Amino acid sequence: MKGKERRKYWLMLLCLVSWLSIPDAVFARKDNANLGLITDVNVLNALQQSAERLFRGVVTDQSGMPLPGVAIQVKGTKQGVTTDMNGEYYILVKGVENPVLVFSFVGMETQEVPYKKGQNRVNVTLKESQQMMEEVVVMGILTKNKNSFTGSATSFTGEELRSVGLQNPIASLKTLDPAFNVMESQLYGSDPNRLPDISIRGKSSVIGTRDEVVNDPNQPLFIVDGFESSLETVFNMDLNRIESMTILKDAASTAIYGSKAANGVVVVETVKPKAGKLRFSYNGSMDITEPDLTSYNLMNAREKLEFEYLAGKYTTNSGNWSPSNEILFSDAYNKRLADVNSGVDTYWLSVPLRTGLNHKHRIYAEGGQGGFLFGLGANYNGTDGVMKGSDRESYGGNLDIIYRMDKLKFQNQFTATYTNSSNPIVPFSAYAAANPYYKKTDENGEITPWLENSDFARASNPLYNASLNSRNENSNLLLSNYFIAEYSPVESFRLRARLGLTHTNSKGENFVSPLDTQFSNVDATKKGSFSSSNTRSTQVDGELTAIYAEVIDKHRFTVALDAKISEYRSLSEGYSVVGFPEGNYTYPSFSNGYPEGGSPTYYESVSRSASFLGTLNYAYDNRYLLDVNYTLSGSSVFGSNKRFKSTWAVGLGWNVMNENFFKDNIDGVSMLKLRASVGNPGNPSFDSSMSLTTYQFMYNSFSYFGTSTTLLKLGNKNLKWQTSLDRNYGFDLTMLDNRLNVEFNYYKKTTDPLLMEIYTSPSSGVPTWYTNLGEQHSEGILATVSYYIFRDLDKRFTWSVRGTLRHEKLELDKIDGHMDDLNAYGKNRNTKRYYNGADPDAIWAVRSAGIDPSNGRELFIKKDGTYSYDFSYDDEVIVGTARPKVEGYLGSTFTWGGLTVGVNFGYRLGGKAFNNDLYNKVENISGASLANNQDRRALYDRWQKPGDRAQFKNIANSANTPISSRFVQKDNSLTLQSLNVGYDFYKFANRLGLESLRLSAYMNDVFWLSTIKQERGTAYPFARSVTFALSFTL
Repeated sequence: MKGKERRKYWLMLLCLVSWLSIPDAVFARKDNANLGLITDVNVLNALQQSAERLFRGVVTDQSGMPLPGVAIQVKGTKQGVTTDMNGEYYILVKGVENPVLVFSFVGMETQEVPYKKGQNRVNVTLKESQQMMEEVVVMGILTKNKNSFTGSATSFTGEELRSVGLQNPIASLKTLDPAFNVMESQLYGSDPNRLPDISIRGKSSVIGTRDEVVNDPNQPLFIVDGFESSLETVFNMDLNRIESMTILKDAASTAIYGSKAANGVVVVETVKPKAGKLRFSYNGSMDITEPDLTSYNLMNAREKLEFEYLAGKYTTNSGNWSPSNEILFSDAYNKRLADVNSGVDTYWLSVPLRTGLNHKHRIYAEGGQGGFLFGLGANYNGTDGVMKGSDRESYGGNLDIIYRMDKLKFQNQFTATYTNSSNPIVPFSAYAAANPYYKKTDENGEITPWLENSDFARASNPLYNASLNSRNENSNLLLSNYFIAEYSPVESFRLRARLGLTHTNSKGENFVSPLDTQFSNVDATKKGSFSSSNTRSTQVDGELTAIYAEVIDKHRFTVALDAKISEYRSLSEGYSVVGFPEGNYTYPSFSNGYPEGGSPTYYESVSRSASFLGTLNYAYDNRYLLDVNYTLSGSSVFGSNKRFKSTWAVGLGWNVMNENFFKDNIDGVSMLKLRASVGNPGNPSFDSSMSLTTYQFMYNSFSYFGTSTTLLKLGNKNLKWQTSLDRNYGFDLTMLDNRLNVEFNYYKKTTDPLLMEIYTSPSSGVPTWYTNLGEQHSEGILATVSYYIFRDLDKRFTWSVRGTLRHEKLELDKIDGHMDDLNAYGKNRNTKRYYNGADPDAIWAVRSAGIDPSNGRELFIKKDGTYSYDFSYDDEVIVGTARPKVEGYLGSTFTWGGLTVGVNFGYRLGGKAFNNDLYNKVENISGASLANNQDRRALYDRWQKPGDRAQFKNIANSANTPISSRFVQKDNSLTLQSLNVGYDFYKFANRLGLESLRLSAYMNDVFWLSTIKQERGTAYPFARSVTFALSFTL
């Protein structure tokens, strides 16, 4: 069963911690306390012949491993004991003639064993409960019972996350859950130093400034062990350190985070130390990555030279004809033709690339007895990207301590991570632009600054710039400490206090050598540049929670009150200098000074928030369910008149499978729950100074009162919270002996008001202004279906298939022309427009009827349906949507004994895309652009003479081509996301004295098939990876 080993250990810990907090009298009388000392055979026989019977044995799981903390109860009595750390138990039964022993363990099926005459040893193997992972939903602040929960949430164990691959937690989540969307970066590809752009159930903000670390108005909230965290922290987290990840999607599930939950919540629970003897575990893996260049379609040397000739690059005209130019052009062509004929055909794409290596290692020691548990871990992650010069190293450690004293429990988690990285100086696009008829080196084998530097052409050598002592380096230190104290005076009431402190220190240095060709025409005092940045941030979180849970007859309810305060403070500073001597003089002390008009930068930001939460979870007879949440939140981000906002959520559920009419008439359905929720979560993920008016000094202007100032940004004291009315309707179905599982959700979300940055009148003195404007409507369908084709848990023989689906629609409203300036700016630059009733992901373009065969001119379709050669942006209409109609993943997992095999495919159907390669590298190739290599489609399917039916205009026609639907194509794709094979060596591990031993192999991003041919990863290429992993526990 997938995730079985990981869940078993987690449940062992839960049971042991619960056991430590319960008085001994609940389970056993003192008579049982020293039964482990009874070894005399005569004494044992005497006990068996009397009214007192002694039973002993070992309790194991299905893999044969002992289970500590299993409760053994004599049915109908209060007599009971628990197993020790070796799974062994002794119990003395008194006053019961034919006792029945009941073995129970959290997450396992309860087993009853009746007494057989003469029997004194009872060994038991417990089977895992089919609904184990469905029992609770970990929400950070609370843990709710899955059966009585009305929200939309999905949990994945660490084992399930690792079944997809060992890349990072974000890559695993996108494959497992359709609501978790990771937008593929067409620019940065597989760059190991870039964070992904993610959303849950679509974007709630149309326009916003995205900060890769802090401010992204569409990014979900991340919670690690109950404390707010960041995308960067979770992205860098070792998968072996994660116990589980839960995605909270709708208002009923996210409402406990109120003002911050409009974009969904990702809750991460890390591995906690387990009781018992000292244990050591190791997890290691090695990745081999290869660049994926299948999306590139560049010309070879002969094709590029032919294209240039047909485009007229080597032909003089009336504007530049002269005898000397005629000779110059002719000689240039003949020289290049001779090089091509001699075999020169440089594949520049491969020049900056390499086989990347990534190795990860993590060791963890844990143990403890009684009320004290500890865990100590260390990890290392070294990555060599597929581009030379892109490297990343991360060192980390964590110390977890749990101490229980009677009704008090203290927990402290300390984590430290240091990361340093470097980036290529020359982007991948510079190599893609180099013409293939150039050699990498001169006739002496030397790398020269210029591929060509003549009166005819000038082209820099990217290989030369990359070989200089330029550098782009960054480092980041993360320190966090989470302290939790819990007090449980009675079983039904718990009081919890949390205090979290997170500090980061990020530094960056970027030096560009004065010999770099970009400085070839620059004054010697300005050649070379150096820039430095340093950002320090501290976040403090304090929280107090009171939880009361009770079961009274058929009524089960949980009530919680929570108060939280938080402060985030950051300080950023930096500077740039220019003018360096040649040589190894790369530090700022060697510079000539600041650039003209330059000065150091300094920016301090402080944002504070507070929230008060009340939540109720109620279930009647486990049939009728209710969740009610109310939160009052305040944030300094918004205007002084609009700091506080109340948010609420209500969820209703009906466990149909528990109704008598259903149970009496329908068999084979173990779960059928209908649920609905509505709420209005908020979104404060914006810049802390957004609502403030700010000024800047003008040092070249003085007055009687001193230095003059000008308005830099106009504040808005009435800037309101961005909130969303979120509605969700869904059902959960489990049937066919738990072989078929279906989760379905339909959601409808209205974000009103949106928070936008709009253009202002020049007379205002500021270019833009933040305000609340317009609203966005989104609705969609999310579905997950899994089915076990075969399932025999006793023999560990299973085969399951799984599929996910996502469909979404968006619409803007109440824009009322306020975005017209932005729309006008976008014409002839992009295909995005913002109008009432339009989809923000719609592609706007003038429709094209194609190239007229009679004359080679493009024929356009006007709004009224008539045809014209005249182009006008007034005829723009929606010609497609960049978002696919449906997308998701299809996967299958097979297990047999210790063998596990899994595969996951991704699909996107029904979307369209504006093909920038066709627009910029096939047509719109200006005379200056001829110096760069181009898409080979520019040479073919071109109109040449009347009667030709072609997709593209004549090569010699260099007139600008406007944006039209001729460049919009269907964008359907299929990817093999992951393929994995693993084997657990149960018997061999026992022979070696190990608790577990596993070998695994993964392949990720194996192939990508698409109906559109367009370059992916223009600044940094995509990559395929193969991973080999080893893990064992002593």
